[in-house]
Amino acid sequence: MIWSDFHFLRPWWFLALIPLIWLGVRLVQRARSADSAWRQVVDPALQGQLLQTEEQQHRSGLPLVGIALAWLLGVVALAGPVWERQKTPVYRTVTQRVLVLDLSLSMNARDIRPSRIERARQKLNDILDESAEAQIALVVFSAVPYVVTPLTDDVETVRSMLSALSTSLVPAQGSRPSLALLEAHKLLESANSRDGSIWLLTDSTPEPEASEVAVARIVESGYRLSVLGFGTAQGAPIPDGAGGFVKDRSGNIVVPNLAEFGLQQLARAGGGVYSRVTTDSDDIERLLGGFALPGELADSESQQLGEIWHERGPWLLLALLPLTALGFRRGWLS
Repeated sequence: MIWSDFHFLRPWWFLALIPLIWLGVRLVQRARSADSAWRQVVDPALQGQLLQTEEQQHRSGLPLVGIALAWLLGVVALAGPVWERQKTPVYRTVTQRVLVLDLSLSMNARDIRPSRIERARQKLNDILDESAEAQIALVVFSAVPYVVTPLTDDVETVRSMLSALSTSLVPAQGSRPSLALLEAHKLLESANSRDGSIWLLTDSTPEPEASEVAVARIVESGYRLSVLGFGTAQGAPIPDGAGGFVKDRSGNIVVPNLAEFGLQQLARAGGGVYSRVTTDSDDIERLLGGFALPGELADSESQQLGEIWHERGPWLLLALLPLTALGFRRGWLS
């Protein structure tokens, strides 16, 4: 025991001793007054037989002493005596992150191997590996957005759905990332998130006006937007599934390329980071490093353990038990 560290966590509980002191003084005064009054009217020769002796008065005061001691022990226990610290885990703020995946036909292009959509699924898996202590939501989009999972801390359930994500999953084709961003914003708002984040995985060029409105709403709510771009500046044809390539109305083969400038502007306006997809983990680390929110900052081992005072007050309850049992003797409480 280190006496220099000894103190009480809740010292204001000692105010509860004031009623005890008042009660004790009143009872003693009452007992003395009653005894003195009887001695004035009872014949001295009979006082030894009719009135209490000093020893008897001492014994009759034992209930008061017992109650006072029990009261004192209870108050000290409630005040929380401490003198020793102990290690305890410190839990971080839960991170809420909405992943938005582009499922437009252009994601089937193979300018990055094995294809943009395959690489996107791999990157989603890598992101989930870094999200063990986060709540994750997944939104996919083409012409319209679809919520795959709302915010959940069951990362493995989200991971189990990745293999089913393909461009054929959505019924209507197109590319409207602004609508998907608004849907992601709605998920964070419904969860009352304070500093949530949105990660957009896409190869699409954002619609200027609609995207500005969506990003402004995201930033206004205190959230951030980061973008992971898929594809190359040269682009590649889109396989049509029948051995050929997707063509436009004029019969020309569509070769979608990655318009990075627009995506960079989108991430900058959203207060986040843009990165083109890489074959290693540099892209994910870039997004995590430059786009980390207060709840997402990696804690060191020393930061994950805090110290609290080890309270000793409950041990006083063991001494209180026998005194409480004595209170059931006849006449003690009354």
